[in-house]
Amino acid sequence: MDIIDSLARAFDKRITATSEFMTQLNRGDVEIDELQSYRASIREWMHEFSSFKSKIYHYFGRDRMLDFENVVHASLREVSDILLRTNRLGKENLSKVHLSEHEACFERLNVARYRAYRFLAELNEMTANEETSRISLYNNVEVGKLDLISRSYLIQRLLGMRS
Repeated sequence: MDIIDSLARAFDKRITATSEFMTQLNRGDVEIDELQSYRASIREWMHEFSSFKSKIYHYFGRDRMLDFENVVHASLREVSDILLRTNRLGKENLSKVHLSEHEACFERLNVARYRAYRFLAELNEMTANEETSRISLYNNVEVGKLDLISRSYLIQRLLGMRS
């Protein structure tokens, strides 16, 4: 539960910082200290990134860790990259493609927010179903990962020595 709580707080901080920066950027009045504050929020997120990946891998498995990196984090990074590019170049200097990407940032941030929420919901469900810890994946026929089931466990199940 602690890792889920830490993740939820980190998601909230990152999404809030991105939303605030987007608002400032769309108003056209991003100050240096606001940009530095936004970059600091990204640095804070990245300082925890490997720790989150490691803990997710250990408690929830490889698939959830890959979802965290390739779905949730990638969505947040995509929005951030677009906003920082717009700030660097200026809205008036963007190509049509980049301008359309910038204009879709609000929707992209909502998608990232939804993906983070769904990810946390999956972790909460795994916790409620006692499917946490990588150890719970081994010799667990209900998980469906047959490559994690030992031969001796299967023989014991066949002979009725384990249920």
